[in-house]
Amino acid sequence: MSVHRNMEEKIMENFDLSKIVIRGIKESDVDAIVEIEEKNLGIKRERYWKRELQKNKEGRFLGSCVAEIEGKVIGFILGDIGSREFGMPENMGWIHTIGVHPDYHHKGVARALFDDYKKRFLKLDVDTVYTIVSLSDNMQLPFFEKIGFRPGNRIYLEMDITKETPKTDRVTDYEFRRIM
Repeated sequence: MSVHRNMEEKIMENFDLSKIVIRGIKESDVDAIVEIEEKNLGIKRERYWKRELQKNKEGRFLGSCVAEIEGKVIGFILGDIGSREFGMPENMGWIHTIGVHPDYHHKGVARALFDDYKKRFLKLDVDTVYTIVSLSDNMQLPFFEKIGFRPGNRIYLEMDITKETPKTDRVTDYEFRRIM
């Protein structure tokens, strides 16, 4: 085992969640966020995060936040507030994405980020929070279930606009209610 790996393990043994600072995202955080996503998902979305930061500056989101410890960004969350979209509740919150550096998985960082967002949502009279997670996502789905998210009474639909529209008007099996 390398000396570097031993040092990282020692740091993680002494990890103190109370030392995390949650603050608004800054332009200088984008590289760290992109790195976290790349380590977790294998994708690099620098343009996406620059675009989201611009939306954040324009006040279109509740505000993206990062979690940092000793000046190092170790996690992030992005969400916003919506209202009355296709029969949705008047004051609803959305969590678009959340990520934590792999070295800090299962240390309470994602929960701290969510709890901070939840406090902000409550101050703005939001009573329901939504997110979209793939049923095959073995990282985020268990996290969201653990903190209390459950399947809602809506179905997520998608359309690949690069392909021809199906000839039939009903391609969905509406028997999804049996899983609710």
